[in-house]
Amino acid sequence: MNNNKTLRKYVITAHSIIACMVVLIYTALVNIYFVNGLDEGNFQDLHLEAKSFTQAYNNNKQPEIPNSIHFKGFINWQSVPAQIKKYFPELEFASQLQMHSKRLNLEGLPMSWPEQVIFVLAQPLNDGNIFYLTRQIDIETYQALSKNNIKNMFKLTWPLALLFLIIMHLYVHFILKRTMRPLHHLGTWIDNLTLNNVTDPIPDFEFNELKKIAFQQQKAMLRISDVLDKEQAFLRHASHELRTPIAVVKSNAQLMERREDNPKNQTSIERIKRAALNMQHMTETLLWLSREDENEKLIISDINISDMIKHLLEDNQYLLQGKTVELNFEIDELTLKLAPTPCRLILNNIIRNAFQYTAQGNINIYFESKILIIENINTGKTEFESENSDYGYGLGLQLVDKIIRKMNWQYENKQILGGRKVTIDFR
Repeated sequence: MNNNKTLRKYVITAHSIIACMVVLIYTALVNIYFVNGLDEGNFQDLHLEAKSFTQAYNNNKQPEIPNSIHFKGFINWQSVPAQIKKYFPELEFASQLQMHSKRLNLEGLPMSWPEQVIFVLAQPLNDGNIFYLTRQIDIETYQALSKNNIKNMFKLTWPLALLFLIIMHLYVHFILKRTMRPLHHLGTWIDNLTLNNVTDPIPDFEFNELKKIAFQQQKAMLRISDVLDKEQAFLRHASHELRTPIAVVKSNAQLMERREDNPKNQTSIERIKRAALNMQHMTETLLWLSREDENEKLIISDINISDMIKHLLEDNQYLLQGKTVELNFEIDELTLKLAPTPCRLILNNIIRNAFQYTAQGNINIYFESKILIIENINTGKTEFESENSDYGYGLGLQLVDKIIRKMNWQYENKQILGGRKVTIDFR
């Protein structure tokens, strides 16, 4: 399939083929009508000469049998030359007026210019005899005149054909220019169509078909805008609504922690605090992603990645309780100028994901030269080893993908033996 095909090339190619076919067909028709016209003219001459002779013969005027450079007449079949008998045997017993012709081509060249043309008329007479009138045209006799006529025919036919092709091409180019201009206008309008200007009036594209395409494109963009508005509204509302109960849970957990010394109560309080912390991180992520202004200038500050990672490891340590997991990390003490919120959201989601999906094995965290690598490896048989598992692709990492794209950082999340390896390049 040709990916470089354009409407302009397609129309010009189709037009050229059709125009050439029309020229060839009409040229052939002109030739056919020309030859048939010559035949009809000769038959008319034969018919008029034979009519004059038969009328006089039937009235017993004993007219002279035609014998000239143009016509030769014969009474009865026996007097007809052998060549006529050879090519027109069906005229021996003619019962009514008949006219036939025969073109004799050069030997072995059936499609060549005829060497000789023979016209024969058979007219029954009142006394039972048959009058035959013939005309033989030898091309050699008329060679000079024939060549001149042929040249004149070509001089007239091919210039007309060329003129026709030129007119057709000019007309098609005019039509293409007339139609491609609004098409290019439509393409430019669609390229520049955004959610910000989708409600602007549709420009005039001249043709109803193009106007319908533009209208359908605008409707599709409006539907997308409506879906995005609903999604962002839901995220904003849900995030804001959740912040209040999260704050209540955290504050009450702190009060219970001060008043109760029972270890069982203390365990429950820790669970409440961790759940509240997870909900807080998730709502912050959703709220940050739902901001309408994609070009909003983020607050950049100096961030100690080592401190941030250590705090997040402590926050998510509860996910490793009851598991045989060895945590290894080598983190450079490095301060980077980054946006704090998206950086913390990304790191928290990846670390939590690694902790959650490692039942037995190792978790390795490396940070060097602005490149962070987090990999988790399950060494024992776990439920995460199923080939159809969506391990490593929960809601958290889906949000990470969106944040990474928004921040234009380099990101790789690939499956390795027993787990996954995530690489983030903050450069």
